[in-house]
Amino acid sequence: MEPNVVRFRFGAVIAPAGSPRPSTPGKGEKPCDADAGSLVVEERAGTELGDIAEAWDDLARRALERNVFAERPFALAAMQHLAGAQGTCAVLVWRERDAERQLAGLLLLAARRRLGAPGLLRGWHVPLSGLGTPLIDADDGGAVAAALLDPPSRRSRAGAGLVLPMLAAEGSVATALAEAARTRGLPVHMLDRHERAVLNGGQDAERLLHAGLKAKKLKDLRRQLRRLGDHGRVRIEEARDPQGVRDATEVFLGLEASGWKGARGTALVQDHGTATFVRSMTRLLAREGRCHVETLSVGEMPVAAALVLQSADQAWFWKIAYDERFARFSPGVQLTLALTHRQLAETTLTRTDSCAIADHPMIDHLWRERMAVTDLFIGLRPAGDARTWTALRLELMRRALRAAAKRAYHRLKL
Repeated sequence: MEPNVVRFRFGAVIAPAGSPRPSTPGKGEKPCDADAGSLVVEERAGTELGDIAEAWDDLARRALERNVFAERPFALAAMQHLAGAQGTCAVLVWRERDAERQLAGLLLLAARRRLGAPGLLRGWHVPLSGLGTPLIDADDGGAVAAALLDPPSRRSRAGAGLVLPMLAAEGSVATALAEAARTRGLPVHMLDRHERAVLNGGQDAERLLHAGLKAKKLKDLRRQLRRLGDHGRVRIEEARDPQGVRDATEVFLGLEASGWKGARGTALVQDHGTATFVRSMTRLLAREGRCHVETLSVGEMPVAAALVLQSADQAWFWKIAYDERFARFSPGVQLTLALTHRQLAETTLTRTDSCAIADHPMIDHLWRERMAVTDLFIGLRPAGDARTWTALRLELMRRALRAAAKRAYHRLKL
């Protein structure tokens, strides 16, 4: 049975805001330009994307920016298993040329939330996702970006703005989307811009770590590693095959649940849907050679584990957990040091994203490069429209109140 979808054809010329839109094509209608092809936009529920797996994977390989969190193994598993993600809407852009049809763009939109500024559409982003960058074909990315904005613009009567969370602020996708919006006369703003640590390839690991850490700190870490060896032989193992990743993922989940997250009830394994998602996602990526788990063990006892995801020449240091009984030996830092060497030894990798918060107390001292991340706000009405500015002000107010609440919470914990 064909999914419940809405399709319409997107013209080659971007119409100014407020101008008439192209009409929905009739059955059997041919593209306007049969030689260059045309872009056809389709909307469907996020849970109804299983039948485009091959096209989705093909688009990921051609994407202007790789983003493992928007690719099928991660995103589809999240929509299937994480609570609240089932309401996701997918905007698909197809390139039709002669009798061929190729997926050229994919943007996931979240279901409307009760809380937050009214009149805002939001890109889908779950807390476990490190980036929200949509997939855009590198071939003619500007036209595809404009096509992705067309469905939200058509909903401008119900929505005043679109927020796309966690984009690389200086990346090609954010640039293409912003340019497409400005071409239509729509306002663009970057919200909550911040920087986080990344590890760029082509560096010498020892030189990098000596530049980031003082000699005394490196000496202390080496001493802690020797002291850790008093409890048994220290080993760092890497699991890459599907069965190895499956077993090592269980080790990671157990370590995380044994610490403060388990005591607070927020460990991944403590929610059935989340645990199923993690197990499914890592298994799917491992089958494609795009997930590996690093484990630090003392004797037969694992004391730290890290999950790393990969897409072509990009990697993401997604999660790390350690046994808090060994905290005085800094097992998380020890494993991160080893991971730094391993990632830099992979000559095909150009970048490993830490997925960390800004000013992270550990990774920021080890990885010195930074990547700017932002939430991209695009108004769905022309610049100066009162409803768009009202929605933007309310969104900024909501973010300020949330930040204040977090600061108050952390002060109460001290």
